[in-house]
Amino acid sequence: MIVIPAVDLREGKVVTVYSRDPAETARVFAADGASWVHVVDLDAAFGVGDNRAVISDLARVAGTAIQVGGGLRSRPLVEEVLALGAARVVLGTEAIVDPAFLGACVERYGDRVVVALDTDGDEVKVRGWTEPAGGFAEVLERLIDAGAPRLLVTAIARDGTLEGPDLDLYQRVMDRADLPVLASGGVGSLDDLRRLARLEVEGVVVGKALYEGAFTLREAMEVPA
Repeated sequence: MIVIPAVDLREGKVVTVYSRDPAETARVFAADGASWVHVVDLDAAFGVGDNRAVISDLARVAGTAIQVGGGLRSRPLVEEVLALGAARVVLGTEAIVDPAFLGACVERYGDRVVVALDTDGDEVKVRGWTEPAGGFAEVLERLIDAGAPRLLVTAIARDGTLEGPDLDLYQRVMDRADLPVLASGGVGSLDDLRRLARLEVEGVVVGKALYEGAFTLREAMEVPA
């Protein structure tokens, strides 16, 4: 199981660690063994700007592959972020509401596409978790039909809580989709990582637990795959 540290960007800074610049943060993660860093451009996601220059810098100096999400709602924007050096793009709202957009991106970029599936109980949410987009089973089937190569699944109610991941959610996804699954939301301990590893998810995105010192990335990397 791959442990992927998260870096959320707002106004050119890491949201949760204002004393450290994004490039330094990513380099520290790489030095601790990260093979991927998950980057979210919050300004782009909420339509108040973007952090393209920072993303370009991260891709150039981080020393690890990066996957980037946030506001990627058109082919030109996807193309731009990949051209900046992102190894993968994370598509959310537009991929959920427009299967044709997702299909076109998958046809063009293949395995470099990750689809974010954000769930609130049995409902999928989009546009910053503010709008419903359909039932979990229906949306998941739609994504499979559109050719989604990889899913990033977030349990909204668990995100940032450190109270443990929604294991039932990830099991449900894996029972229905023969796809690599990245889990996100609620991880607060090494035991949580061990439970996810037993489910055989491909990877887990971890943010708050690392920044608040619940465990180190090196410790997380030692959890059996």
